[in-house]
Amino acid sequence: MNLIRSSVRVRVALLISSLMLTGCVSEKPASTVQAPPFVFRSLKLEQKNKQGLMDWSLNSPEARYELTRRLVRAREPVGVLFRNGKPSFRVRSDLALVVNDGEQILLEGDVRLQQLNGSKLLIQGDRLRWRPEQGLLLIEQRPRATDEDSRISASEAQLLQQTNDLTLKGVVLLERWSGDAGPSRPDTTLRTGLAQWNLDSGLLNADGPVLAQRRDSEGTVLEQLRGRGLQGNTQVGDLMVKAPVVVRMPRQEGVLKALDTTWNFRTQTVRSAQPFEAELGKTRIDGRGFQAELEKSTVVVNGDCRIQQPGESLSAQTCQWNWGTEAVLAEGNVQLRRDANEQMTRASRLEGQVGEQGRITFLAPGGKVESQLRVPSHRSTESSPRPRKSAPVAF
Repeated sequence: MNLIRSSVRVRVALLISSLMLTGCVSEKPASTVQAPPFVFRSLKLEQKNKQGLMDWSLNSPEARYELTRRLVRAREPVGVLFRNGKPSFRVRSDLALVVNDGEQILLEGDVRLQQLNGSKLLIQGDRLRWRPEQGLLLIEQRPRATDEDSRISASEAQLLQQTNDLTLKGVVLLERWSGDAGPSRPDTTLRTGLAQWNLDSGLLNADGPVLAQRRDSEGTVLEQLRGRGLQGNTQVGDLMVKAPVVVRMPRQEGVLKALDTTWNFRTQTVRSAQPFEAELGKTRIDGRGFQAELEKSTVVVNGDCRIQQPGESLSAQTCQWNWGTEAVLAEGNVQLRRDANEQMTRASRLEGQVGEQGRITFLAPGGKVESQLRVPSHRSTESSPRPRKSAPVAF
């Protein structure tokens, strides 16, 4: 037993002893087998670190002390955790058991840890095991942490008092809601494995598998993202999902496969600066990178956009697809090749529309288009291919 540990227990024992002197103690003679518990009106425990700064305190309006077991049972305890001598969390529960004069404190019932600064996070659970000397708080039953627009839950949670590192074990679930939806109707969910989250910096690292979903007000999945792992910052909102990443849009039967991909849950955007490929029915789309704005149902291919479908292919500097309206836009050195008659069409801009089986029909309303095609050699020379310009042209 080291010096710090001994001093803590002595301080707790002295506080309990002084409280027992002013408490309501039974006047009946103690049993030779087991002494009755001491009952006192109030309990106050506190601990300072080796620098003399306050480390934690615990108060209760009513408590019982079992001398032989060195056990305190406290009703409706309220405690404060300190960091660098300043309050960081307020702790409440229905019941507290103080074991071995403060070696361990067990909180049960409606356990609440309210962060007093930063994001003012509220951590809740049904059972918390607190080891003050190690600065360790272990929430063993239904741990969950909530702020004004999100909630994270797990099978078990562990908080380090001095570093504010929160470790979440089991299946970790992050839920977010927007507008007036509230916690009962989250529109975005994220599932991961073991997660480590620093409450001060917002840094988050989580094991896979990762599954993120966005739903409409009726609970229908709009988009779904899967990945191997996750790291990011919850204060910024950016979470980088590790490759391989697969994004599905069930209503459009669309699938996107990408490398490391960043999801910002605040702006509801998904982006990657690395090559990807996507399938929409019989149409294939690939490029150097993409950015999808989920709330606008729009994805932009940022470079080397290529669209391939039966009988034709298109290349452009950028492409944009709105999966709500099914509108497609290709811009910058657009080239459309059709197998029929080896037709080649060039334009600065082409618009399109997604039809059956994901096929895209392109046209160039009001724009300049140059088309070339090859006809069989047995036709007259008058029908030989010549460059022509026209607008609009549909393909």
